[in-house]
Amino acid sequence: MTQRIRRIVVSFDAASEIRIAIDTAARLAARWGVPLHGVFIEDEELIGLAGLPFARQVTLGIGPEPLTKDHVEDHFRAFAERARRQLAAAADRHGVKWSFEIVRGPPAADGLGGEDDFVVAGAVTRPIGGYFRIAPRCWSWTAAITRPFLLAQREWESGGSVFTLLRRCSPQSARTLEIAAQLAAFGGSRLTVAGTPDLAGSDDFEVWVSGLLEGHSLNLQTEPVAPEAAALRQTIIDLDCRLLVLDETEQDAGPDDLRELAGHLACDVLI
Repeated sequence: MTQRIRRIVVSFDAASEIRIAIDTAARLAARWGVPLHGVFIEDEELIGLAGLPFARQVTLGIGPEPLTKDHVEDHFRAFAERARRQLAAAADRHGVKWSFEIVRGPPAADGLGGEDDFVVAGAVTRPIGGYFRIAPRCWSWTAAITRPFLLAQREWESGGSVFTLLRRCSPQSARTLEIAAQLAAFGGSRLTVAGTPDLAGSDDFEVWVSGLLEGHSLNLQTEPVAPEAAALRQTIIDLDCRLLVLDETEQDAGPDDLRELAGHLACDVLI
């Protein structure tokens, strides 16, 4: 690889649906032969809200009652312990070393992974009362996570292809593409590498992609694609995409743009 991955970090908070994210992270740790590290993020804003005199919570069968800081912190501790047990069980199943920590968020700029880490986060939240879900906080963490990172919501063995959209031929793009190729190989998936029209239209694009992926055993194809969200969604649907890989920097798209693109797709997203 252009840069070796030395640890898989899986992050979650009290609203996260963690099963798929933990399973995906543990499988990747086993594939790459690296340790697995879990990070539970306590919601600092909710703790602050609980300290206000008018804060209330509503519990089914009980009704409204005061929301206290002690109650919120007890809830966080219980969820963190449940997440720690699930992480330990997944690590044991896949034969990898593991560790776990609790931090109070929002995460700092270097709080979710270093240059040698690969971060996995859950892309969906747990249903509330079986009726609806709130928006996942992982989108607000995107500026704090070392890229590339994976937002997981699809079962590992669900099949489908890997679709990669590149905007440039850069060292970061090369690392993202190499990770995408490995993920495609892990799942036995076809890898489609698309470029924006100005990039894919150049004579060097296919040569650059083929050179980077030389030695990988892949069903590979390259093609141009329009970068507009509607066109991308249709392409992803047509390819039965299980993993969408976006070569995005912080300057290309913010959390709202990424959430708008991926929000209606039932696939994992590697950014």
